[in-house]
Amino acid sequence: MTLDLQEGYLEVVDQLAGELPSIPLLVNKMMEVVSDPEAANFAICELIDRDQSVFSKILKIANSLEYRQGREMRIVEVNDAVLTIGSEKVRQLLLNVSVLDAYTCEKIEAKFKLEGLWIHSCGVALATKLLSERYGCDYSEYSYACGLLHDIGKVAKIKFMHKKFIREVKFAQTNSSSIWFAEKALGHIQHDVLGSMIVEKWGISPIIEKVNRWHHTLSKGSRAEVEDPKIHQLVDMVILANHMVKEVRFGNSGSGQMEALPQDFLRRRRIDEDEYIAALESVRMHVDAESECLAVLLKG
Repeated sequence: MTLDLQEGYLEVVDQLAGELPSIPLLVNKMMEVVSDPEAANFAICELIDRDQSVFSKILKIANSLEYRQGREMRIVEVNDAVLTIGSEKVRQLLLNVSVLDAYTCEKIEAKFKLEGLWIHSCGVALATKLLSERYGCDYSEYSYACGLLHDIGKVAKIKFMHKKFIREVKFAQTNSSSIWFAEKALGHIQHDVLGSMIVEKWGISPIIEKVNRWHHTLSKGSRAEVEDPKIHQLVDMVILANHMVKEVRFGNSGSGQMEALPQDFLRRRRIDEDEYIAALESVRMHVDAESECLAVLLKG
């Protein structure tokens, strides 16, 4: 990496970290709750009660058609909302809400909407968790957060180098490639490198940092400073989830049409054609089921 390029990365990291100082605190607190499946409902309720906006969104979801199931009385208490939605689902919603503000910017022109990228990221989060459980990933407690934050580098680029990002989107669409390939072809800042630097700056988790850095690198041998096979497995889950969410066209990552994953990658994960189709259909069902909740969160 040249000195000029390195300085460009550091400048964007400092800008984003300064603009979004609450994300590290929120995500770290969420991770404490998410990583403990035995966490009492009162701990989750306490997090919700701290933010009136979050409280309102959780109540809206609890009172949506999906959860009301013919019930006439509206839910007005956060504890009842958590019991209705389920603590695991609420944990995921809290993580989604905790980073949603990063994906909004009124100054950005309408050529690429950050909301579409946020929906894509939520889909990858859900798919990463689903696939991590399906294939017995040891770090599954990090899976949702890894999927949710995998494209945080793109958020920084959209906010602070928007014209370059639009060039990358146009390149990706014209050449049916990923944004990652477009970045490399155009000699621009790479969102995976930038994202890992942001996560490190925020001090969220070295595991999430490494997964963010290598979520486009298929070869384990090319992932520098990753010795733990469990992290390699988690990186693979994000790669697979990212690919499948793009395939089912959930949200918008900015990429063009994607090529199939290499067979050697799928063989490493012991995924044959039938298993891939089955896993893809499971991902499709789960992200489609999430659409209504995400729409509620976006409406505020």
